[in-house]
Amino acid sequence: MNKFTEPFALTRLPHMTLLLAFKTVAEQGSFTRAATVLHLSQSAVSQQVVKLEEALGVVLFARSTRTVTLTKAGAGLLQDIGAPFEQLLSAFEKCARQTAPPVLHIEAEPVMSAFWLTPRLKHFTQRFPALRIQQLLSTQRVEFPDGVELAIKWGTAEWPGFDAEFLMGLNYAPMCSPSLLDGLRVPADLAHQALLHDRHYHDWESWQALYPTPGLEVRSGHVVTDSNVLAQLAIEGHGVALCAIELTERAVRNGELVLPFPDMLMPHPLAYYLLTQPQRGVSEMTRQFIAWLREEAAALSS
Repeated sequence: MNKFTEPFALTRLPHMTLLLAFKTVAEQGSFTRAATVLHLSQSAVSQQVVKLEEALGVVLFARSTRTVTLTKAGAGLLQDIGAPFEQLLSAFEKCARQTAPPVLHIEAEPVMSAFWLTPRLKHFTQRFPALRIQQLLSTQRVEFPDGVELAIKWGTAEWPGFDAEFLMGLNYAPMCSPSLLDGLRVPADLAHQALLHDRHYHDWESWQALYPTPGLEVRSGHVVTDSNVLAQLAIEGHGVALCAIELTERAVRNGELVLPFPDMLMPHPLAYYLLTQPQRGVSEMTRQFIAWLREEAAALSS
């Protein structure tokens, strides 16, 4: 008599590992692939499926040398346990998250993070000692991978597909190393210094239009494609750069950079915006972080 033809009564639930082995083999269509997914040997997975079949008193798979297919009983079991299995996994993950340290995932521009956000972060993390922050640094495009709820991006007010909130604008001014300061008595002296440009000549052209300076050739000097390098070039005395005073406060405070003409500020037409995805919503930790960012940005203009 076949061992699966005798009257059957289930007295206890099969072990979860047996159900997981069955579910994985069914989804992968192979004991070999299931073993790879479960990080077990093929024989171990096969034994777990056999134990489940013995516990249930039915054959779950029709086996051949090359293929594994579900029997009618196996297909029915897979359909019936699918939703409960996912509910159990979700419950386990939810419970694990409650004991895990909170993690804040944000996306930010590299220069903004380096010169403004990171120097202030301790003010926020001191409120939440267990908090871990993960920063994705990106320029120009918005990536928003899984886990990221907030992006701090530079641009206009138009961000299609996102909720955008103004965070802060920047004011640009000529800056240089203290070693060049003696040669910059009046704005016309800029004509005798190398100009430093961030990606293109637009910023110096806008500044020249705002403050017409005789003899100043704004399409001359050095061009770099990184704002961090631009500031460092100015610190090293390679010329005069247009830098945002909000992002260079530490270098100015430390005396690495000076403003020869501090009253000749140029408000930049672009600004930093807080981007969120309306279809996702944000966590309570992200809401508190956004509120803190507003406070820090408001302190700059007070």
